[in-house]
Amino acid sequence: MDHIPKLWRFNISSRQWQVLDDFTSVPPTIASHTIAKIGRWLFLFGGTSIPFGETPTSAVYRYDLQSSNDPLAADNIDVKEDEVALRRASGNRWHLVPVVGDIPDERYGHTMTMSFPDVYIVGGTSGYIYNAEVFHLDLRHAIGRWTKLSSDSDPKQPVGRYRHETALKEQLLYVFGGGTDRDAFSLIDVHTFNIVTREWGTVKTIADPQHGHPASRKCHSCSQFKNDVYLVGGLSGTSATNQVTLFDDIWKFSLLEGTWTKFSTTLTVPLYFHSADICEKTGSIWIFGGVTNGTIMSMRTNRLMRLQVKVGSLLELAWTVICDQLCNNWNKVDLNELGIPFFLQTRLQP
Repeated sequence: MDHIPKLWRFNISSRQWQVLDDFTSVPPTIASHTIAKIGRWLFLFGGTSIPFGETPTSAVYRYDLQSSNDPLAADNIDVKEDEVALRRASGNRWHLVPVVGDIPDERYGHTMTMSFPDVYIVGGTSGYIYNAEVFHLDLRHAIGRWTKLSSDSDPKQPVGRYRHETALKEQLLYVFGGGTDRDAFSLIDVHTFNIVTREWGTVKTIADPQHGHPASRKCHSCSQFKNDVYLVGGLSGTSATNQVTLFDDIWKFSLLEGTWTKFSTTLTVPLYFHSADICEKTGSIWIFGGVTNGTIMSMRTNRLMRLQVKVGSLLELAWTVICDQLCNNWNKVDLNELGIPFFLQTRLQP
C-alpha cells in the first residue's frame, strides 16, 4: 500500500483537476489525517504514514492557497526534526504551526471541527489504542494553544473510536458513529460534548418513519449545512471475521429536531473511506475517492460524484447546467457571445 503525497484542487466550474503541491513539501504523515479550510488557509492535523499506526503525528500544519506564505513565528518552540515541513524555495508551501499547552498524543482517524479561530479534535487512534478525547486549539495568536476539554473520569464519555464524524451547533459537538478495527457504533443515540461545560451527553434520535435509523457504521462521511448533517456511505462489521457490510445510503440528520430522514436516492456504488464536502451556494455535496466493491475484492476509486441535497439559487442552477454541458469544450465556445457574465467566467480560472 502506497500513500499519495500530493495536494490536488478540483475546480467545480471547469471540472478540471490541478496539482498544487507535490511530495517535496507535503507532510509525510498524510494518511487518515484531517483538514479544514478557512479563507486562504488549509489547516491539517494528525495522520500517519504507511504502515498505519507506526508513525502517527500530532503536528498541525497550515498551507497558503495564495502565493505569499510567510512562516508563523516559532521562537523558543521545541519541535521534533521529523515534524518540520519541507519547504520549496518559492510557491505554495506547508508550514508547521507552533503550539503549546495540552498537546494531544499522536493520532489518526480523528475528527477536526473548525469554527475559526477555534478548532476541536475528537477521538482517533494511535494504531493500538482508541480514545474519545476532546481537545481545543486556539489559533488567535501566532502560537496556537491546545487545551484538553474532556475528562477520562466522565462516566458519560463514550467508548474510544476512530473514523467517526462530528458536527458543531452552538456549544454542542455531535459525534456520529465510528468504531474500532472490530466494531462499528450505533447511530440510534448520538453522543454530544458541550464545549462550555466540558461534559458528555447523549441525544436519543428519532427514526425515519419508514426506514428507521441508519445502521451502525464507521468510515462514512458527514457534511454539515446550517442545522442539517448529511451522512453518506460507510462500513459496518469487522474485516477480521469478513462480516462486513458496505453502504450506499444517504441520510439527513436535523440538529434542531434530532430526526433522521433517509433519501430515496443512493450512491451509484457502496462507498467508505471517502471524503465529502458541501458547496453551500449550490446545495450540492461533492464526494471523492474511497473504497468500494470490486469483482473479487474491495478496490480504491478516484471517482468524483455530485449529490444534490438542497435547492440552490436559479443563477447557480443555470451555471451548473452550463458547466455540465461545456466541461470538455470550454475552448470551443465564446462565453461573451453566449452572454455569460464575467464574474461567472472568472470561476473557470485555476
